[in-house]
Amino acid sequence: MTGGAAGPLFGKRVLVTRARDDAADFAAQLRAAGAEALLAPAIAIGPPDDPAAASAAVRELARYDWIVFTSARGVEACFAALGADGGDARRFGGAKVAAIGPKTAEHLSAHGVPAAYVPDAAVGEAVAAGLLARTQAGDRVLVYGAQDMRDVIAEALRARGRVVDVVAAYKTTHVRDSAMARAAEAADVWTFTSASTVRSFAENVPGAAALARTKTVACIGPITAAAARACGLEPDVVAGEFTVEGLLNALNSAGSPRRNTAR
Repeated sequence: MTGGAAGPLFGKRVLVTRARDDAADFAAQLRAAGAEALLAPAIAIGPPDDPAAASAAVRELARYDWIVFTSARGVEACFAALGADGGDARRFGGAKVAAIGPKTAEHLSAHGVPAAYVPDAAVGEAVAAGLLARTQAGDRVLVYGAQDMRDVIAEALRARGRVVDVVAAYKTTHVRDSAMARAAEAADVWTFTSASTVRSFAENVPGAAALARTKTVACIGPITAAAARACGLEPDVVAGEFTVEGLLNALNSAGSPRRNTAR
């Protein structure tokens, strides 16, 4: 990604709504592009409601034909649970592993587990389609991810006779913060990296839909963009590559973000 004084983000104030633990790298990339990052975490990440189920699942990984990770955070939660139980990558046995996108695959690789399948598009529908082509009725599949993840993978696989267990590795909660509205007003660009960041943001910012008409609204992908539209926030920028880097590249390609009263 190009940036600095010559880049379209130079001098712009960019709102970062990611969870606080995830925001630092994104903020650093924005600053490298000459922007000012305004951190306003709209979500927080914590343990799932049933942490025992998550721990039990990692003890039984080898019983599955496929294990699906829907986020890099899910990968890290899995290996944290493995480590706490005295296990490591060998616990996967002969199970094949699918990653929803390249970042998730990178985290798997860092733990010594290669992803046997990574779809071209980092969405659940693509994961489901790829697994249907690689499995048969009766195969056992574990889907390991966020407690509030969409059901699209499990539903598609079960409809075709696969045996699917869905286990929550972590839970996303909405943050309540009155300062978010002030940060939103001050920003030139609003960025959203998940549907949950959009929904929590809208709950925290009265009149967000009207205010959005004076901002550049940028979403990491189509699922997040759909959530934005449902909240009355029409996206100006939707990344084609569903990663933070893809979002930054999309903002650069879109040209100089500006306040726009006639979108």
